[in-house]
Amino acid sequence: MTETQRSQNRRPWRIVTAAVAGVVVIAITWAAVTFYGTWSRSDGEPTSVIVATWMRDNNMGPLVAQLEDVYYTYIDTPDVGGSPTISADLSAEDSAGLDADELAPSEPPQATTADAPTPVASAESRPLLLTPVDRDRRPTTQPSPSPSGATSTLPAGTRPHLDPPPPIISPVDDPEPKEGEWQPVGTKVDGIPATYVTRVRADDVHTSYYASVLWIDTELTKAMFVPGYEEPGGPNPYDGALPQEYWPDVVANFNGGFRLDDTRGGYYYDGEMVRPLVKGRASAVIYKDGTMTVGKWGRDLKMSSDVAVVRQNLDLIVDKGRSQVSNGADNVVWGATTDKESLAWRAAVGERADGSLVYVGSPYLSAESLADVLVGAGVERAMVLDMNHWWTAGFYFRHKKNGDPVCRKLDPAIQEGCDRFLKPYKRDSFQFLVRDEPLSTPVPTPTVAPSATTATAGQSSSMP
Repeated sequence: MTETQRSQNRRPWRIVTAAVAGVVVIAITWAAVTFYGTWSRSDGEPTSVIVATWMRDNNMGPLVAQLEDVYYTYIDTPDVGGSPTISADLSAEDSAGLDADELAPSEPPQATTADAPTPVASAESRPLLLTPVDRDRRPTTQPSPSPSGATSTLPAGTRPHLDPPPPIISPVDDPEPKEGEWQPVGTKVDGIPATYVTRVRADDVHTSYYASVLWIDTELTKAMFVPGYEEPGGPNPYDGALPQEYWPDVVANFNGGFRLDDTRGGYYYDGEMVRPLVKGRASAVIYKDGTMTVGKWGRDLKMSSDVAVVRQNLDLIVDKGRSQVSNGADNVVWGATTDKESLAWRAAVGERADGSLVYVGSPYLSAESLADVLVGAGVERAMVLDMNHWWTAGFYFRHKKNGDPVCRKLDPAIQEGCDRFLKPYKRDSFQFLVRDEPLSTPVPTPTVAPSATTATAGQSSSMP
């Protein structure tokens, strides 16, 4: 074979090699450019989160799910047995690093008969929920039993409020002191605790970890949804931050749901249907009077002129007070990994029968144990929120005399600082602010002077 013939035979291979090299260069360039774009938009996220976000942004979500499954199955695995390394007693965390002289007064002025609250709105003038069950939960003219079974009576000048739930029963035989007991935390509203927290083991196997649970009094607070500057898309009036004018009133905030593409649902915000709402999906609804509810779209909830926000995310994980997590082999997915077996940071928000809200955001929870904790807290309906360590974050607040919020992490292991949802942020958050005026009206009774009342949470929701 002549040299000319050998050269001609090698030419096709050179073309193929050059073409492959060109493709590789283009792929590397594309990856570098797109990854830089994702990295430049990160909010201090760890490299693993940035890489996973970049992969999901570029249609590699199923691969990310498989990698996460491997990670939680073989790498980040919880201990079996043992005792918790954090305390179930919240008193030290709640007051840590603060002098009492720095804090805003927690007690209201002494009330007199003349100070008794005046009606702020009739039941008929407030937005109503749209099912008979919800309408029945409007404030009535007679005191009704509190969640613990006792009747709540209020002296003159005291705002209507809800009672915290009964303790959550621990699944372990020898619970730690204060485990499962609701403890008042954070800034009070007119001297009344608006938030309570408890910690309890989620199962009797991984006993060195607590699930941290936040309870919110929806009589004393109003809900506000703050879209992130990237998710879930649509209007973005706040650049992902709670406006500073509301900082003196914030009592708690926590993470929103999955990226909209992963929710299997829709999203409505302030008059704009960002993505069509899906019948049957779990939905957190905020109404224009500041109240919030959780339910199944099309059954418990539907669109009306009173609706300000609808955020959907998968299916109800708790419905009618029962866990909806079934066998891990079925096709119901409660996250980007398996149905219930992956033990990861998970979050959810649920509603109790009295309208109060419960948030759980903790490590090493399966979908099953997450649902079990919510059921233990008396939740009737619950929607899962975001999951994995970086995205699961819940906070409550105290305030200094000048109104500056002092943040507390619901779980000490939550990553980064407490101001995550106060400053510009890429993901959405649920914010809870002091309600300036009572949602329901105290009503005198013949047996208590000068007035007595109980209130159930109003069943509409909104932004301030």
